[in-house]
Amino acid sequence: MGGPTDESIHVNRVWQYPLFEALYGRRSRRFGMGFELGEGPFRYKSEHPPLPLDPLEEALLVAAGMGVSGTVLSDLARPGAMIRGAGRTFGSALSVHRTQLFLTNDSGVYVMDLQDSAARRMREVESESDRSRVVDQYLRNRRKLKDGRLDIPRRAPPMFAHNYWDNNRPGCTLFMPVCDVSASLINLTIQMVDGEGGRFAGGTGGGFYVVDDRYDFRPAGTQEWADSGFLDKKKALPLSVLEREAVYFTFNEAAIACQNMFLATEAMGLGGWMHCGFLSLEILEELGFRTVAPNGMQLVRNPVGMDGVFEGYCPPYFSSMDAAVDSIIAGTRGGLGEFLERGGQVPHTISNEQYESGIPDTSPEGEACAKAVCNYIYDTYGKFPGTVDTMHLMWFMQVHHLDLDFYDKFFKPGSYSQTHRDHMATWHPDWRRDVPSDSKDAGTSNGGIS
Repeated sequence: MGGPTDESIHVNRVWQYPLFEALYGRRSRRFGMGFELGEGPFRYKSEHPPLPLDPLEEALLVAAGMGVSGTVLSDLARPGAMIRGAGRTFGSALSVHRTQLFLTNDSGVYVMDLQDSAARRMREVESESDRSRVVDQYLRNRRKLKDGRLDIPRRAPPMFAHNYWDNNRPGCTLFMPVCDVSASLINLTIQMVDGEGGRFAGGTGGGFYVVDDRYDFRPAGTQEWADSGFLDKKKALPLSVLEREAVYFTFNEAAIACQNMFLATEAMGLGGWMHCGFLSLEILEELGFRTVAPNGMQLVRNPVGMDGVFEGYCPPYFSSMDAAVDSIIAGTRGGLGEFLERGGQVPHTISNEQYESGIPDTSPEGEACAKAVCNYIYDTYGKFPGTVDTMHLMWFMQVHHLDLDFYDKFFKPGSYSQTHRDHMATWHPDWRRDVPSDSKDAGTSNGGIS
């Protein structure tokens, strides 16, 4: 990483990059320095050695993907505990934010430990002088798990064959956002079954009646509450749909984070691409995730978490599903006192008393019903969630330094931008490449970026 002056120049240049230039310049650019493509119409071997990203480049990518952006507004009728957390650069349903970013490069495997990050300002980066704080946050929260690049088997599974040649190659940084579906499912269940305090069902005359469509639509632990009228039998909610919604809620976090990093590669002049479609169980195991065989079925091992790093809301990390639900509920309870003591800033101008008095709480019946549903799932399927894995790794975002010679040889002007052309001279001035003045240009302005 360069000195303070160089760092601030790079950070400010990236910060000023036009959003719509990034959106319309975004392309998958898969061929990096040191790569070789040995089949198909674009066969080529790079003449340049791999060049790893430096810490500043990685820090800005992490800041774009999963940075702490400021205080959550929670401008809702039922905001709950959301403002006690931190606004992030990626969206999260109910502000659960249960996506943890892992990354690997030539030097090791790391996790970005951002789960307990708190916002202390309405906008964390308020001025130009604040921008370098994202680098400090990266270095402060990056935790090394093991030396050396993660060894991902180059076969199917876990990869698909068309990614063998370019995925996780020397010189690249591979970002791997892992999602915890268990927390999302507990949160969602509470909010759906409670017809009074639930944020998705409250005030509608009864909670959703969860039934198991894989077992003849029998009550999924909900019979008692349906009989009492607490749940509305007309609002039958198939368990598969409930779990699918929890997946949707969670997977959008990783997708948005990767898209943000993808846009940042445009601003920085780096290559890379966002990809999925692989079966990630072996990758999670290689990372160090614990897997459990539900009901003894070894062929469907369920990744439940990484001990002490990122643990699911289910056994073995909790003694029971009741305990897991209690932990989620505890995170939504309590006033703003502790948050303010930690230096948090509330976004509203009304008094904290007014704010807290206007928030409906979930009911004891709703919480008991949610526990019954969660216990039904765990007891029936031997895992939680029942029909999907607890932890998911769906998206990769790989970033690397482009080999522009490859694009000059095979592609028309516009395949990369001025920012890509200038990256090595700007960020790595000791690296030299002769570039003619009429070389490739995207034909777009960089909006005042010098």
